Amino acid sequence: MDNNNGGSQVEKGNTRDTAPPKNVTPTKTGCSEVCHSQTVGVRGPVLVQDTVLHETLETFVFSTTLPRRLHTKGFGAFGYYYTTHSMKEYTKARLFQIPGQQVPVAVRFSLASSNQGTPDTSRNVRGFSTKFYTAEGIFDLICNHLPVFFVRDAILIADVISHLSPSPVNNLPDPERLWSLFAKYPEATNMLIWFFSDLGTVKSLRHIPGHSVSTYVWLNAQGVRHYVKYHWFPMAGVAYIDRQEAQWLACQDPDIAGRDLYDCIAKGKAVEYELCVQLMNPEDAKILPFDPLDDTKVWDETRYPLCPVGRMVLNCNPENYAEQVDKLAFDPANLLPGLEFSDDKVLQGRTFIYSDAQRHRLGPNYRNIPVNRQPNWSPACMVSSGNGRYVAGEIMRAEIPNPDNFTQATQKYESFSPAEKKNLADNIASGLVHALPNTQHIVLCHLEQVSPVLAATVRDQMCLYASTVGK
Repeated sequence: MDNNNGGSQVEKGNTRDTAPPKNVTPTKTGCSEVCHSQTVGVRGPVLVQDTVLHETLETFVFSTTLPRRLHTKGFGAFGYYYTTHSMKEYTKARLFQIPGQQVPVAVRFSLASSNQGTPDTSRNVRGFSTKFYTAEGIFDLICNHLPVFFVRDAILIADVISHLSPSPVNNLPDPERLWSLFAKYPEATNMLIWFFSDLGTVKSLRHIPGHSVSTYVWLNAQGVRHYVKYHWFPMAGVAYIDRQEAQWLACQDPDIAGRDLYDCIAKGKAVEYELCVQLMNPEDAKILPFDPLDDTKVWDETRYPLCPVGRMVLNCNPENYAEQVDKLAFDPANLLPGLEFSDDKVLQGRTFIYSDAQRHRLGPNYRNIPVNRQPNWSPACMVSSGNGRYVAGEIMRAEIPNPDNFTQATQKYESFSPAEKKNLADNIASGLVHALPNTQHIVLCHLEQVSPVLAATVRDQMCLYASTVGK
């Protein structure tokens, strides 16, 4: 029996057409591009046996990766990292021991609370994640552009994300949801000061820092442990914009930060950052007025100075965003010998949820995707943190000692210039005015603890904004 375009001959009297098919065109791969579905006659029904149609539609449906639950909008770049100062005294990780040693890196910048249409200049936390491809394995350093977080325990992260998300009723931004977060968690007050200052609005990814926020551990060859925080600093200098410019750019060029990064590299201009660390003896936790493993806190740079470690140069744009950037899978559990976890509650929670999220988004074999692949990887390759430590205590659920929710917020506020203080108060007031009265009252009480002057200024500004709301 003759075939008709790969199927059975279904029309009586039909014969094979010896002329070149009119419904296909040659492609670069040598395959024919089919332009029509297989039907019974010219206008007949489409056949279920048309595997070309089925595969064409299935390929389209499954061609896109599931979006990230967080940090949805992002941009990537590639380059290399090299060590400038040996850290052999503090860690046995070879990555940080040999000055001049280069390793390839992949970086993804992102907006934490976002979708693909979120303006780059919106008030947001910027993600700054780096994947180091070393001879010892892959090391993922996951940072944010702000050095503090909203809460100090991973069990609260889901609730934080809920408050930062659009309303489940109409999928629209809801100011009450955001401000009830700051009312509910006094520990988020330090983040409020950072987030609503001009530090929360960014124009260029080439001018933002990156901070690990969480505290890690470095282990040297002698078995000595040090707490460590990582920091990236742009060689071009740190720069931010105010709310008015951010809103204007959101209308004029909502993708300005991603375009700026891509265009700069495309023109042959490298984007560079310096890696620094802060190191602390774990015994210092006994004498500090706060818990150094608290992600709502920063470490005093005069007591724990920034130590330069190396530099990163981004000089290559992605050639395929879907494969090289969208499928980048970061995980804080990707460590190297000499780099370990601390007992930081947020970090401890993140160590397993990241891999769960990647399996959900990219499938169980996400580690085999080229941009994530580590040769000869197996679970046995993963670093076990804390080997040799003796830990004993009562199992419980409890607040950490010395929570102190307001001192560092006050210190940050007092470090601002008069213009920066004015912008902070105005930024807070313009948003808080849309929250419910009880939420406004609680947030203002928290601000009183930071600075009575700040609280009074916000209250006055809210009165001005309230007179125009609804007009």
